[in-house]
Amino acid sequence: MKAGKLLSLILFCTAIATTQTLGITPTFSQANSSDRVSFFCKDTFDRASNTNLPTTLAWIPEKRGHTSIILWKSEYFLGWNPRQRCETVSPKFQSFYNQGSLKYLTNGKVKGYPVICAVAKEGDQCEKENQLFQPKDERSSELVIYRLVNALEGGSGTEALYQSSGKQMYVPIDEFLRKASTLEQEKRI
Repeated sequence: MKAGKLLSLILFCTAIATTQTLGITPTFSQANSSDRVSFFCKDTFDRASNTNLPTTLAWIPEKRGHTSIILWKSEYFLGWNPRQRCETVSPKFQSFYNQGSLKYLTNGKVKGYPVICAVAKEGDQCEKENQLFQPKDERSSELVIYRLVNALEGGSGTEALYQSSGKQMYVPIDEFLRKASTLEQEKRI
């Protein structure tokens, strides 16, 4: 075997071993090539459970990194496992973002059920058409919004739960993406 072919083979094997060790797959790195924010579902490592979980991620081109939006772990909804929820909700984030209707995340109710939804401006309410997903209860929907607000303010998400005073909370998604740490910074990928 010629030295050039041997070197190519060694480099190829090294690249494959590196991506396997880091848990990065070619589809993950394809999201990096975009020069615009993109949302997608991919497994990431969860330190709390010491396992990989389906995660709604955002690729942030300005940071050249990924931010996790939702780690899907709950088996609460019959007929919906975490993978199915991730693969259903992640494209909704992308669709609403592309349409310009994901300027804020907020919580509300649709048909009496708590939901997290995408809205274009403060004051907009949750409706069936802008629903991203349904948490298991109203307290969970408040917790989701609280943790996003807390991340914006540099917190860890472990402080006391925000109690709604009847005032709707809105999380500006672009500000969240700008301020949130990336998985690369957290060394989770």
